Amino acid sequence: MDVKSNPSDEYLHKPLDRRLWNESYFFDFNDDDVRGFTRLGFQPHERRANAWFYVVYDDEVYWYRDENIPLERTFGLQSETPEFTQRYELNDPYQEWAISASGTCHVANDAPGVFNGTEEQVMVEADLTFADPLHDALDIDLLVDTQYHYDHAGRVTGTLSIGGEEITVDGHGYRDHSWGWFRDWTPGKWGHMACFAQFQTGDCFTLIASTDPDDEVHHVYGYHANGETTRPIRDASVDWNDGHDRENRARAWAEGEYPDVVQYTLEFDDGTEIFRCQPSHNIPIGYEDRNWALSDPDGPWLTSITNRMAATCRWEGRDGLAWPEELLSI
Repeated sequence: MDVKSNPSDEYLHKPLDRRLWNESYFFDFNDDDVRGFTRLGFQPHERRANAWFYVVYDDEVYWYRDENIPLERTFGLQSETPEFTQRYELNDPYQEWAISASGTCHVANDAPGVFNGTEEQVMVEADLTFADPLHDALDIDLLVDTQYHYDHAGRVTGTLSIGGEEITVDGHGYRDHSWGWFRDWTPGKWGHMACFAQFQTGDCFTLIASTDPDDEVHHVYGYHANGETTRPIRDASVDWNDGHDRENRARAWAEGEYPDVVQYTLEFDDGTEIFRCQPSHNIPIGYEDRNWALSDPDGPWLTSITNRMAATCRWEGRDGLAWPEELLSI
């Protein structure tokens, strides 16, 4: 794992002359009372941007999502539509970012309501800061030299307003930044199991495990960091404990099922460790992408579901908060 040090990489990159270029910024946050994640993505040759904003509070999910925002409605790291504005502002490279949002969100209390949308809506505002990183930003090895990605965990503080109710945020978070023009995805033959977990002790875990059609892990990226040391994860296995095989899991979760327990077995140079997550919500995000075929960029769209689950977790007697994730093609 290499440490990112070039401040210019924090900004938007000049896209290669490749139609399917994509650049994304992602921020998670975890507090005892409120959880959430946001994303801004840009596909300049497709002339569109994407905005995600999801908050879990008081057993409800508040969300806004638009995959086809015209680039004319973006200004640097800001997207603006008649319904919603979302903005990221870099205050100090690799040290501090401001995340703000304002607009109308859907309200749902179950996975089908998140996946399909609801008629109920409410005004939501966010004013958050990602700062005080728990470790250096680290490169992810994506196995292809046309895609770049780094991430790190830190503190997230600020306020949210939901329907006029102000909520203080003071917890941990995770961010990543990726850019490039090709991801080695093949319809029906790929997926990943991931988890982003933080503990009050300052320990954090990042895991991205690429999987084959039988849910066997074939490539692992990840680490445990605690502000003093960073231990790479050499291998991993994941047990979703949901009773479904891969073929049926994505649909079952989108319809409202999800596992009671997710167990991660992690192999380090100095031994094996286990941590467990107990999800409280599943947030299924339907996704379509043409960015998988080097030889045929106009080929069939890849359809998938990204399942992100707000969860509590436990490791070595320590309690924490996490976002388990599974991405499946359908």
